[in-house]
Amino acid sequence: MRAGATKRITVSGTIVAFLLVAGLGNQWVFKEVWTQGRDENKWYLTLLRIIGYPVWIVDRNDLGDEFHEVFTTRYVTAGFVGFALLLLVVAALLALGARGLGERSGGFTAFVVGWFSLVIGGAVYGLTVVAIAYDDDPLIRRGPGFDRTMAHAQSGAYFGVLVGWLVGLAAVAAYRSATTYGPPASPLSPGGYGPPFGYGPPSASAGPGYGAPSPYDAPTTIRPAGPPPTAPPRPTGAPDTPPGGYRP
Repeated sequence: MRAGATKRITVSGTIVAFLLVAGLGNQWVFKEVWTQGRDENKWYLTLLRIIGYPVWIVDRNDLGDEFHEVFTTRYVTAGFVGFALLLLVVAALLALGARGLGERSGGFTAFVVGWFSLVIGGAVYGLTVVAIAYDDDPLIRRGPGFDRTMAHAQSGAYFGVLVGWLVGLAAVAAYRSATTYGPPASPLSPGGYGPPFGYGPPSASAGPGYGAPSPYDAPTTIRPAGPPPTAPPRPTGAPDTPPGGYRP
C-alpha cells in the first residue's frame, strides 16, 4: 500500500464525479438536448440524454411550459438530494476500495473501483428520485411501482457505465502519484533508529554508580586459536635468583 493513496484516490475520484454530474446533468444541457434534438435520431444526442440523466435544476421557469410542469418542486429537491448521495456513495466506495489495494495490481484495481463506484452512485441517484418524487411521472420512462423504480435505477447505472471510466482514470492517477513505502531503515544507517544496544558513556542524569567507565570495562583482546605461548628457554648457567634490586 502506498502512503496517502487512500486519501488521494477518494478526493480525486469524488471531484471527477462532481464535475461529470455538474457539467452533463445541468438544466441547460438537458434543455438543449431535449428541445433542439427531439426529431433528430443522432447517436450523440441519444448519448447526451443518457449521460445527462442525473439532472439538477436551479430555475424551473427557464425550462418553459413543456418541462416546467414535469419538474415539480419535489422532483427538483430529489435531484439535489440524489446528487449529494451520489457523491457520498462514490467517496465511500473509493475509500473502502483503496484500503485493499496491493502494490502489484493496485493501478488496475483502483480503475475498476473508480468505475464501479459511479455505477452504484448513479443507481442510488435514481432510487432517491423515486423515493422523494414517486408520485410524479418520470420524464423518459413511464410505469408504476416497481417498474418505475427499476427504470430510474437503470438510467443512473447507464450513466455510470458510460462515464465511470473517467473516475477510474482519476483513481489510477492518484494512486500513481502517491509515494511508495521504502525498505525499513538500517539501525546503523544515518537517520535510522540508532545503535542497537545503546553503547556509549551514560548521560549526566544517570544515578550514582554510573560514572566514567574504568579500564577494566574495556573489552579484552581476543586471543587467536592455537596453543598458548610459552616462555623462551633460559640460557645454561643462568642463576635462579632474580636480578639485583628486586624486592619481594
